[in-house]
Amino acid sequence: MTFKILLSGVTGRIGSQVLHQALRNPSVSSVIALSRRAIPDLEGCKKVEVVLLDDFTRYSDEVLSKLSGADGCIWCMTTTAGDSMLELEYPKAFADAFASTMVNDTKRFRYLHISGAMVERDQTRTLWLKSSMRKIKGQGELQMIDFSRNNERWETIIARPGMVVQRGSLVGEASMMVAGSSGSFIRFDELAVALVDVVINGSDELLLPQVLLERGQRLMRDAGENQRQFT
Repeated sequence: MTFKILLSGVTGRIGSQVLHQALRNPSVSSVIALSRRAIPDLEGCKKVEVVLLDDFTRYSDEVLSKLSGADGCIWCMTTTAGDSMLELEYPKAFADAFASTMVNDTKRFRYLHISGAMVERDQTRTLWLKSSMRKIKGQGELQMIDFSRNNERWETIIARPGMVVQRGSLVGEASMMVAGSSGSFIRFDELAVALVDVVINGSDELLLPQVLLERGQRLMRDAGENQRQFT
């Protein structure tokens, strides 16, 4: 099996981990990393190509030719600030641009959109905590789901991870010990390996925190067992 993945947000904390796991996955044949700046650490890595974009609302014919033929995308460009440009305009511009390359394509393209555990799609609901951010992210989810409903060859999956923590850190491991089993917290590597697996193999349309945690931990456990068998 070969799988060409597009990634955004590759210099962020989640995106960089997703890139790392994608490069390790034998089913991934190539990775196109969309970035504003060069990534020196990736120079010489034949499996990845960094495509530089100054403006994530514009995709030239040259850029689209590099994206063409991809099997899936993990959209990691997100923040906790609720920036409408980042949450709404950038992913929609990407979808419109990439869809133009799918005219003669018979396969389905799988788009995985990273959101958040407390996101709210109902724009009329009164929220007491981070209302604007949660609703903007909710708009982003609905926007990309609507896009898939209007394009039969496009599949949208929404991932809502809990709080993402660093493996081995004192705070992170304490958080996992206290509330990790509920999905409220997830380690970066567990989330990343789950996301790569989802974009390759698919899932339900909405991935809630506990499902992501269980999937990530199972994959990490299986990978560790396989590694021990060959050592």
